[in-house]
Amino acid sequence: MSSTQFTFWYKAAAAVVVSVILAAGYSGFRWLEQVTLQEVVISGAENVTKAEVLRIIQVEEGNVMYDISQILLEDRLVRHPWVQSASVSRLPSGQLKVELVERIPVAILMGADGRGKYFADRFGHRMPKTPRASYDIPLISGNMERYHPIRRIEKKATLALLAALPDLPRETDALISEFVWIKSGWELRLAGSGSHASIPVWLGEDDFASKFKNLQAFWGNEVLPHQNKRFELIDLRFDSQVVVKEHLR
Repeated sequence: MSSTQFTFWYKAAAAVVVSVILAAGYSGFRWLEQVTLQEVVISGAENVTKAEVLRIIQVEEGNVMYDISQILLEDRLVRHPWVQSASVSRLPSGQLKVELVERIPVAILMGADGRGKYFADRFGHRMPKTPRASYDIPLISGNMERYHPIRRIEKKATLALLAALPDLPRETDALISEFVWIKSGWELRLAGSGSHASIPVWLGEDDFASKFKNLQAFWGNEVLPHQNKRFELIDLRFDSQVVVKEHLR
């Protein structure tokens, strides 16, 4: 067979394959136009209820599957403050599959009344508190702007603090009780340990990961081994330095 003939038959075979694929795809779409919605299956929802999901996507049994836009529904779902990402699939059985990935809280944001109002994730997104899940996470008071359901916190010092919280070692996390905004930046209020009462720790506005490491080292080397010492303040605002104020008897 000459190269010309080979090329001809190769192109002809390729054309047949493409035609079959297009025909199958067309038939599939034609078939999908006849399938109606039978069921909505939701996964990944813990703080978002099924009722909320159904209200957001606005679909009903009997809707033609072909008319349901996956992209539109996903866009609606991610506007919910708890939803980090969403995936919607139309199945041939008439099932609409909704898979959610919720945001993970790293702190509880306190209101002016001293009560927890919102959760916050490591990226500064705020989520309304719900009774459906509980989290052992620190409290944060102050340095907050007006709440918006799809707009994250903008203040750099608050974002930097939230970003550092998920990577805390367990022993450091156990020390933390609450963060309060003061004139010099964030103040950490430690949980009491042994004979030591809660000690205020001045952190400033940035470089929190290294400051938490310095705090843990100081706590293990200077605080726990000396139960008779009383510290009134630990100041970590200065580069790699731990400045302390001891209680003088």
